[in-house]
Amino acid sequence: MASSILTTICTQRLKDVEDAKSKVSLDELKAKIAAANEEFPTVNFAERLRQDAAAGVAVVAEIKRASPSKGDIAPGIVAGEQGLKYARAGAAGISVLTEPTWFKGTLDDMRDVRKLVAGEANRPAILRKDFLLDEYQVYEARVWGADTVLLIVAVLEEAVLDALIKCARGLGMEPLVEVNNDEETKKALRCGAKVIGVNNRNLHDFKVDCSTTETVMELNYEALTQSDAMLCALSGIQTRVDVQRYQVLGVEMVLVGEALMRSEAPAKLVEHLRGLDSNVLVKACGFKDVPTAIHAAKAGADFIGLVFAAGSPRAVSVEGAKAIIDAIRLRRCLPAAAKHDASAKRHKHGPRITSAAMEGTREEVEAKWRAATAQGPLFVGVFANQPPAEVKKMAEEAGLDVIQLSGHEGWADLNFYKPFPLINAEHVKPAGSTVEEVLGKAGGANEALLMLDTKHPDMEGGTGEVFDWSIAAGVQATRPTFVAGGLSGDNVAQCVAKVRPFAVDASSGMEVTKGVKDAGLVYAYVHGAKSALAEKDLIRE
Repeated sequence: MASSILTTICTQRLKDVEDAKSKVSLDELKAKIAAANEEFPTVNFAERLRQDAAAGVAVVAEIKRASPSKGDIAPGIVAGEQGLKYARAGAAGISVLTEPTWFKGTLDDMRDVRKLVAGEANRPAILRKDFLLDEYQVYEARVWGADTVLLIVAVLEEAVLDALIKCARGLGMEPLVEVNNDEETKKALRCGAKVIGVNNRNLHDFKVDCSTTETVMELNYEALTQSDAMLCALSGIQTRVDVQRYQVLGVEMVLVGEALMRSEAPAKLVEHLRGLDSNVLVKACGFKDVPTAIHAAKAGADFIGLVFAAGSPRAVSVEGAKAIIDAIRLRRCLPAAAKHDASAKRHKHGPRITSAAMEGTREEVEAKWRAATAQGPLFVGVFANQPPAEVKKMAEEAGLDVIQLSGHEGWADLNFYKPFPLINAEHVKPAGSTVEEVLGKAGGANEALLMLDTKHPDMEGGTGEVFDWSIAAGVQATRPTFVAGGLSGDNVAQCVAKVRPFAVDASSGMEVTKGVKDAGLVYAYVHGAKSALAEKDLIRE
């Protein structure tokens, strides 16, 4: 191993282990296991992660006071109190740094967290995060209350890695095996790792490259798929958009440390990372091909709009829509995945959301939509003045989640479209409309989500023109509202700040020419909307 920060840390940790053994021998430590199992029964780490991943992405929240690259981060933090905040916000796991010299952590920190979360319903799994080089440290972790341990492939010979994985499993702990490159991933797979974390941080120089996870997955797609290993992304993750970038690739867990330790509201940030906070949802509309739709999903779009309106420059066929939906829903977003699954039969998708989402109070309705988008983007079919039977048939054949009526369909007979939930558009004059006028035309709040778009004499959307956002703010105050009309990366943040809408929608604002999406403009729009409020509220530099 080349001389690096990692080498220095490991050299010191080996000395620390010898010092610990001089005080409590390995045999004495092993003798404490039965009592530890009684006091600290384990949670199955992999199962706990998969439980949350089924509803989106599992979040493992980290406690660390300092790091070699950043120095002090939160030196005065009380580990147990921080861990309890994470647990109550819905973290699937809590990672506790126990390395004392560079990270200023202790085994006492881990035990304090374990004790305080013991009474929480469906408590998070506790991970000992350290530089484990000796089986002594694995036994030590269990005695002090860990449910799992981190094993870093970069510092372990293959035989040692294999032995430590078996040691951990023998103590009822499925380890998190950390890799940073192709070679390390292959070593982890040969050793039978079932939970693999791809660290975007190179531990030799502590530099972060957030494309590392994607690169590793691309190079090992077939082997990872065949192994059924759970993939996790570690380091460099701060926001919901960061999470969505990995989620669409098939990552099931993210580990977040520094952003949470610096946050003034760590519990809210956990909710934000899971996609369950009150931040604006983002619809990106008018995609006609798989690559640009994948880019929108990776950029963080919560809704992907597919236009079926005849004559639109953004119109897509039912078969084209199926291809887009399959690629994103089945996590075939990597080039290797597309090649590997090229001959696969089309998957029959179950509904991620139904018209039942519109039942209940406003808070209940919004929560149902957020829970659905937390699992990945919803696919919205956009129709305009088309026969209802034709609309429903196309929606069923394409496998859509939601139907959007963007013409002048009105609000009568909407029950026909069930079980599809609806977004129904009302067209607002660029000037001269009132809140009362708009609400007077709209149907009941439990019939459909309301979208406000700019009225144009010759177009049913995609006008590129804005309307008076104060109208949208007044409507949003009474019911969940989508705001559309002339939005782009240049103005969406201002719209979100002024209206605080349930969701925003754009199409032409992401195009260089009509009907042709630009990757940079897509990202600017999505990120502009999502960063307008949440990140400033939750993350402190």
